[in-house]
Amino acid sequence: MFTWKNFFNRTAYNPISKDILSEYNKSRPLGPQKMLCYSPFRSIYFGHHGKVVSCCYNRTHILGEYPKQSIKEIWLGEEADKLRNYIKHNDLSLGCAGCKQQLVAGNFDAVKAKQYDERKHNKNGFPSVMEFELSNTCNLECEMCSGDFSSLIRAKRENLPPLESPYDDRFVEQLEEFLPYLEEVKFYGGEPFLIEIYYKIWERIMAVNPAIRISVQTNATVLNNRVKRILEGTNFHLNVSFDSLQKETYEKIRKNAEYERTFENLKWFREYCRERDTFFGVSVCAMRQNWRELPDFIIFCNELNVPVYFHTVFYPEHTAIRTMNSAELEEIIKYLSGFSFPANTVVEKKNEIHYAGVLNQIKDWYQTSLTVSKYKGLKIKNWEHFKELVVERIQNDKSQSEVKSIAKIEKICQKMDAVEQSITPEIFNRAIADLDLADPMVFDNVIHMLEQHSAHTLILKAKESMDAA
Repeated sequence: MFTWKNFFNRTAYNPISKDILSEYNKSRPLGPQKMLCYSPFRSIYFGHHGKVVSCCYNRTHILGEYPKQSIKEIWLGEEADKLRNYIKHNDLSLGCAGCKQQLVAGNFDAVKAKQYDERKHNKNGFPSVMEFELSNTCNLECEMCSGDFSSLIRAKRENLPPLESPYDDRFVEQLEEFLPYLEEVKFYGGEPFLIEIYYKIWERIMAVNPAIRISVQTNATVLNNRVKRILEGTNFHLNVSFDSLQKETYEKIRKNAEYERTFENLKWFREYCRERDTFFGVSVCAMRQNWRELPDFIIFCNELNVPVYFHTVFYPEHTAIRTMNSAELEEIIKYLSGFSFPANTVVEKKNEIHYAGVLNQIKDWYQTSLTVSKYKGLKIKNWEHFKELVVERIQNDKSQSEVKSIAKIEKICQKMDAVEQSITPEIFNRAIADLDLADPMVFDNVIHMLEQHSAHTLILKAKESMDAA
């Protein structure tokens, strides 16, 4: 018998298809692994607002919040265990849509999960990797960024008050228990070399476990005596964000940066890493503004003998390739497919793979654009119409087999039928009023919500908002 208690408490895992998993495993640095992703078992990510997650690609499943909970309480908590159980079942539904999309597209090089394969498993269960995004302090106002990651954007573009960071000296003290077991720590921003608490953490690392690999994602605009001093005393590995080799384009994308100065800093950082035999790489946000330069970056980085990584930009839309129409995407694919590169060295081979990965991603966006373009501006007539659209979207999902799709459709339709009995047309219209089904990510999130038996919760929230109004 159907009850709301069973409706909310029932767990049904939705594993990614075995075919995709098999192909992905072939691309992993250590070969096929027992787990699809080791992040929840080996890593913890401290984000803005005190929100703690497993990695930066999964910002929706919150493991805990500092300072409401201690670092240890979060790591050993119920939400962390919940995510681990999903991953054990190869299910990426619990906030892991970013990696799922890359896997489905065949862009295995961009799958964040790969980065945790080589990290060790501590016998005491402590993480071997910690990632820090503790402040949005930044000196740039990049086109593809937001106030959550740039204090200047938050102040000037969004006209919002400063973002208060909950991380304090007590947080640094709590880290000390974990430092002896850490293999790597990663720092993001804002701009890491402008964030005061990072210097305190680096000093603590130098005192407790100086062998820890310190990885920093920097925009390379900050290089002063203080930065050089901290680099001299620790084990730094650097990745420089650099989105154009053309002065005008670069300075338009990364507002407030000076091309010539940043380029000189990039070379200084490269030499620092070469002398110490530590990692150095270049990260490029593949965007509408710079897609023609992607081949140039392969040539440039091959000449420097450093790897280049192409990051996916999802928002805002005016910077994202994925939201371009099918004709535009087809043009990009035709252009980028016309290049070939040498693959004689280890770095050249890696960069060739990176290039193929981003091209595969764009090809997948093109295919998706052909199937979802008809949803642009579509007005959902009623609940039955909405159900038809959901079924159609599941049928077009390449991430799972036909058998899995049929089972998923049956399950969701049963749940939607049950929900339909408890709503009025007015409540339904409020619940779906803001859904942009032409955006594949939005549509997929709606389906995930329905599959995870939250449809009734959405309806209730819509009703509450109506009552409040």
